[in-house]
Amino acid sequence: MTGNKEKVIGSVIIVVSLILAVVGYIILPESLTVQIGLDGKPSNTLPKLFGLLIPLAISVIFSFMYMNDQGQRKSRNLFAAIFGIFISILMFVVNL
Repeated sequence: MTGNKEKVIGSVIIVVSLILAVVGYIILPESLTVQIGLDGKPSNTLPKLFGLLIPLAISVIFSFMYMNDQGQRKSRNLFAAIFGIFISILMFVVNL
């Protein structure tokens, strides 16, 4: 029964990540700020596609690893998948 719980959680994380990536592609500017300097100004930018694909890839890869892993790394994989969603949300906060 625990296998179903991991599949549901992993699937929800993947769906949320995809939704954030699609919405980000629609509403975010063409050049995304990915780092902010100490002076509060953007210090590093990426094109929109790459900036959105990085957190999406993190969430999807670690979600699949979470769903398929039976060892001690299961909680680390879940944390990394959720961290990918956090990165996407932070991208919205910084760039809007």
